[in-house]
Amino acid sequence: MWEPVQLAEKLLESPANAGLLAGVNVLITAGPTRERLDPVRYLTNRSSGKMGFAVAAAAREAGAHVTLVSGPVQLQTPAGITRINVESARDMYAAVHRHVAEADVFIAAAAVADFQPVSVASRRSRSRASR
Repeated sequence: MWEPVQLAEKLLESPANAGLLAGVNVLITAGPTRERLDPVRYLTNRSSGKMGFAVAAAAREAGAHVTLVSGPVQLQTPAGITRINVESARDMYAAVHRHVAEADVFIAAAAVADFQPVSVASRRSRSRASR
């Protein structure tokens, strides 16, 4: 059985074939990416993903079929949107390239990491400060 919020969202959402973007396929990226340094640590940024999720919700409300590729965030997926979770910039790149050919519109709102390590350590190394 659906939760009351899900039921209300479903009842109140616009039909998929109505609105300015009716029938348009929109692909949106959101949130940060994480670049692993070792099994414990990673490089990232403080992106919340809120802008990409808001754009996705607005596109859906305008009638678009929306696919959202999201880095690790603590946001609920808006009703009627397909979400693909990714972690690294490479993951996001691969997910976007799997779906971009189907998209009429692509919006890159994610805060993709600027750097990737050359190699990922197989175990955590101890820093000098902890010795």
